[in-house]
Amino acid sequence: MGNASGRQKQKPLILGPAPGSGMGAYAVTFDTLEDRELATLKESGSPDAFYLPWKSGDVTECEIDLATDTLAYFFTANLSGCSLWYKFQEGRILIRHEARTDSASQNLHKLAGFKCVVDSSLNPDDIQLSVDEETMVRKARYYVVYALFDHEARQVEFRAQLVAQQTNLLNRQESYDLVKVTPVIVKFPKA
Repeated sequence: MGNASGRQKQKPLILGPAPGSGMGAYAVTFDTLEDRELATLKESGSPDAFYLPWKSGDVTECEIDLATDTLAYFFTANLSGCSLWYKFQEGRILIRHEARTDSASQNLHKLAGFKCVVDSSLNPDDIQLSVDEETMVRKARYYVVYALFDHEARQVEFRAQLVAQQTNLLNRQESYDLVKVTPVIVKFPKA
């Protein structure tokens, strides 16, 4: 995973279709495509990734035990108008995917001690959908957030990728471009 050579333009990491079982631990595989890296989650007896879905007009939350050093990755649904929050509590990390954008909902997370990774509703570059009627090309810009757990360094690195997606509605061809990546590195609390 990752384009470490620095010679090529970095590609966005896109999560493939969400697993049918919803929230939970899965095994992840990575494929490199022309314009993106694709992460695919599958049920497995040896999971190495955790997936947190979203819920329209509401918040979803997961807990990941920091002692579970087999989990190396965290994925959530795309954020377009949503925000992602985290907090450490008793040897676990709690992560919330918030779909509500009103200030009262946002303040609930702050009051509960959560810190914001990214709030896409505050970014004017977050464009949910626009369609060019002449070319029938749909454009969107949204955040794809994933995280890497480094248990040896005792930290988690959230990577908030602003991704531009174009879809030709006539032939269903999709293309992706990485606009920017904002890393947020958070040390685990002292044990």
